[in-house]
This record gives sequence, C-alpha cells and structure tokens, in this order.
Amino acid sequence: MRFVKVRSDNAACRPDCPEWISAEGKIVTGSADALERTLNAAGDRRLPIVINSAGGAVDDAMAMGRLIRAKRLAVVVAHTKLSPCVKGAKTCGEIKGVADSRGAYCASACTLALAGGVERYVSPQSYIGVHQMTEVIRQTEVKKLYKVRYLKFAGIKLELSRHFVGEQKSTTTAKLAADDSVDYDVADYFAEMGVADPVMKLTMTTPAESIHWMSADELRISRLATAWVEPANPILADAQPSGLAGLAIDAKSPSASQFVARASAPLADPVNGRRATLEAAFAYRRGGATVTTTLAVRDADTGAALNLSGAGAYLIFYPQGAEFRTGRLSTEAPARLAVSLRSFCKLKRSGGDAVVSFIADAAASDAPHPAPVALRPLAADGAAALFDEACPPKPVARAVDAASGANDSKSR
Repeated sequence: MRFVKVRSDNAACRPDCPEWISAEGKIVTGSADALERTLNAAGDRRLPIVINSAGGAVDDAMAMGRLIRAKRLAVVVAHTKLSPCVKGAKTCGEIKGVADSRGAYCASACTLALAGGVERYVSPQSYIGVHQMTEVIRQTEVKKLYKVRYLKFAGIKLELSRHFVGEQKSTTTAKLAADDSVDYDVADYFAEMGVADPVMKLTMTTPAESIHWMSADELRISRLATAWVEPANPILADAQPSGLAGLAIDAKSPSASQFVARASAPLADPVNGRRATLEAAFAYRRGGATVTTTLAVRDADTGAALNLSGAGAYLIFYPQGAEFRTGRLSTEAPARLAVSLRSFCKLKRSGGDAVVSFIADAAASDAPHPAPVALRPLAADGAAALFDEACPPKPVARAVDAASGANDSKSR
C-alpha cells in the first residue's frame, strides 16, 4: 500500500486547498508501520485517510484501524489521482491530486481499516465488500549450491574443498480457511470500533472466492459507513481545510457527528439603545480539521439579532494571541470563521480565554462600537464533549506484535 500526503489540485480552492493522506493498494505486512510513519511526518495535523484497496493482511489492517482511531481521523473511500510533476522539474515538490469516489472500493481486510475512522465516508458509487477470511501459508525451500573438489584414492572418494556458489529458492503457497480464532479476533475488533452486524454475518457466510457488496441499508445499520459524500467530489474545495462535508447516513444515530459548545456575554455598551449580548457557538465535526465559530449580537430582552455599526470583529485566543477576523455582524446571518485545531486546542492546555474585539467601520469612524468582550470557551455549555472530541490526549505509540509469524499471514 502506498501512502502519500496530497493537496487538492482543485483550482477553486487555491491557494489554501484541503489536504489528505492517500492510501492506495494492497495491505501487506508492514503497511501499518508505513501509515504510522506518514502520520508522524504530518505532525499533529488531523488529515483524513482517503483509501482505495482490495484488502490484504488482516493483522496490519486492524493495526491501521486502531492507529486511525487513536488519532481520531476520518476515513473516505475514494481513489486519488495524482497530478503529474511539472515537466523538467528535478523534484515534484508538494504532491497534488484529486479524489474521486466513483468506482472506488474498500473490500475484504480494507473494511477493518475503514472501521477505524471516527467518521466513515462513502458514496452511492463506491463499493464496500466482505467475504470469508483465508489464511495464506507460504513455504519456501532453499537449496544451497556448492563447488566441491574430490580425490579418489584406493576406491575411496575424499572431499578436498567446498565453496558456496549460490542458492536456489522455490516457494509454494496454499490458501486455507482461517481458523475460528481469527473470526473471533475480527468480531471483537469490529465491536471495539462500534461496527455492528450484519458485517460479521456477511463476512462468515460469503465464500472466500466470492464477495458481498454491501447495500446502503447494510452500511447504515452496521455503521460501517456514517456519511455520504459527493461521488465526483468527495473532498470539497470550499469546505473546511479537511475538505469533508458529508451528509449523515443516519441522522437519528446516538453517536452524534457534530459537537457544539455555546457561550454568551453581555456587552458593556448598548447597541442602538438596547441592552445587547454577544453569542458564540463553537462547532466541531468528528474527523475534521477546524472548529467552526459563529458570532452574533442579540437583543438581551427579545433575542432578536442586531446590526453593529462596526465592520467586523477579531476573535483572539489568549495567552497565545492567535487572531481570527470575522465579517460584519448583522441581522442577516451570524459571522462565521474557521479556527484551526492547533489554535483551538491550546485553550484546553493553557486554560485561556477568547476575546472578541470589535472593529470600527472605516466609513463611519465616529460611530461608536462596543468594548471588547471576554468569553470562556472551556466553561461554555457543551464544552466538555467538544474539547474531548476535538482535542484528545496524544495517543501512545503503537506496540508492534513481536510474536507474529514471519511465514504465516491472514488475508481476506
């Protein structure tokens, strides 16, 4: 399996296009280690995994899924088409490409990696398939070749010297039905990841030489898929930096995809002669890369939205001093901005505040504008769940199973 960090080559989003980790090809022994190296190189950025695979090694697929879950990443079933390098350039530099879920597939052991996603995105034109697991036994016979010199004396053959000149190898492969312990491990793994039947029933009843492509209802009931994406454009250019903006498959699911915290604070000065309140909402979608923040000024008595004479506001996080500028706060719609997880999660570690500083309208410099307002995101209603999901503790490094056999591998 090839892992590459890719930036969208969609002209509509330049220069700030979303990025993802492309995972293409067969899952083999060592794929989990390769994924871990790729994610470590990306640092603390939470990039989605865009996967297209027919399956492969079960143990590595489960290790990949656990690594994805520990880092709380989303998984998208789609194919990544890499853009060609600039002609004549010595290196490609930043790798760019486009994602397309039409005809993409995640089959066999790939479903184990897919299950690890905190959100699992598919499209009506992508394919998720399962079948019985097999155990592949490979036996390699090595024949060593020597050049030997002999001396025959009195009917006796004596060896004078022996020099190694090479070896011949022959490998035989046999596919056998996996034993019950493998099925138990996979069933426990799916349960651990929150994936329910009919996945295991279909896995155990579909012959290994065949495959069952799961229906939309089977994906929804099992929660192996949690969101639909646009087939031709699963990574949206105008979405948050992760590019993910899928439609929930089951809106009634108890496992909500959206986490929202709300805070409010009174303004020291009246707005249009009325007592006013600043309302803020911080929203995070599982597997995303930003916290969407909305700001609105409302009448403290009626709750009606109010216009400000100012041209906008700065949202400033202390103590790090990160600044984000909003558009004008009006009655038409709340001002909206995207805050990076890097800046937002520092609030959790530092216990800092968010200050909203209003900007005077340049066209009416003498118009009054409210004094800055301090908010406490950590004390907001719903903050505990939001911060826990958006800003989890850093995962412990994945332990390698030293006891795994070198000659035996389980695949699907």
